[in-house]
Amino acid sequence: MPSPSGTNWVTSDDIVYKALDNLGVTAAGQSTDPEDYQKAAVEIQPMFNELAALEICYLPDLSNIPAAWSRPLGDILAGICAPKFGATDDAHVRWVTMGLGGPPSGVPLGGGAAALSLKQQLRGRPTGEPVRTFYF
Repeated sequence: MPSPSGTNWVTSDDIVYKALDNLGVTAAGQSTDPEDYQKAAVEIQPMFNELAALEICYLPDLSNIPAAWSRPLGDILAGICAPKFGATDDAHVRWVTMGLGGPPSGVPLGGGAAALSLKQQLRGRPTGEPVRTFYF
């Protein structure tokens, strides 16, 4: 799935804009308010750290994100940032359920729709790690 720029890679900025769009912060034809962008952008590195700790996905370079991950990552970031943008409790639970899962939703952490989508996309892919051998 190519990104809007026509490549198969997106950047962390694209993920932030996707999350802001999901939350309804951006208006059609208007530029994003720098303060709104910054509120979401500060959460991008902690989000990737958490995804790596939960062994959902690992991404060492935030400027080369597979474009197929942009929708699920935008949903996860939207769930994290929803309270910052005044989401109601019901909307926050909905975004968390659609994103990573965990409190305040009844979905276990890492069991949200977007997290499961990332796990499915990465299932069976080579990790690049050396195979451990055991000698008897």
